[in-house]
Amino acid sequence: MNRNFGAWLAMPVIVYLTVLFLVPCSIVLGYSLLARDFHGGVEWAFSWDAWRQATDGITLRVLARTLCVACGVTFVTALFAYPCAAVLARLPAGRRQMLVVLVSFPLITSLLLRTYGWMHLLPASLRGNVWGVGIVLAFNYLPFMILPLLKAYERADTLLVQAALDLGATPWQAFWRITWPLTRPGLAAGAALVFIPVMGEYLAPTFIGNGQVELIGMVVFNQFEQRNWPYAAACAVWLAATVIAPLLLALAWRSRRGEVRA
Repeated sequence: MNRNFGAWLAMPVIVYLTVLFLVPCSIVLGYSLLARDFHGGVEWAFSWDAWRQATDGITLRVLARTLCVACGVTFVTALFAYPCAAVLARLPAGRRQMLVVLVSFPLITSLLLRTYGWMHLLPASLRGNVWGVGIVLAFNYLPFMILPLLKAYERADTLLVQAALDLGATPWQAFWRITWPLTRPGLAAGAALVFIPVMGEYLAPTFIGNGQVELIGMVVFNQFEQRNWPYAAACAVWLAATVIAPLLLALAWRSRRGEVRA
């Protein structure tokens, strides 16, 4: 009875994912297997042409560059978010809430507006290269890393760290043995919130990179705009696969650990 009730509760989520995720992804995958029509549409005939182009050296280099930027931005945001979340967690509740509002305040403004603002703040030497794009992306998505880590710090028992220090552990040992395992779920959530949108980022590479730092999101947008739908769909499938695959591996790893512990 309990299993049936749980299955019924899960039905809205299953329907939601099927209609708004699996069906669109299937349509995009289907378009990637069609031939391009020179009049701006597609020919309803099976073709590998889009995937041949999507697996050539140029596209794979763009995909590798996108992965490097996304991983680098995720790492940098985590590096800055950890001490920030640790300090916020130690503050009184009133001051912490006020500072959380300040940290979250940029999120209520348009991403396009923030990107335009960075165009006037960055020095000319950082415009048109991957370093400038990475800096802007790191600052834009830093709150998405701070907030989950702060929640993880708030849930962690600070007495465990104090006990470790009293027993002779160094601050680094206390962090690595106590704080790190307790805050790892928050880090995983923050990494997903940063990595996924950065993979599909279009604004920063276009405006900060002056169109010279080509990422896979730009390729998808530009090819759809040029009405090369099969190639754009194939690149979109690449993008979805590189985002979904790590999530599935993480879920499988956590499930496997749960089975081993059980």
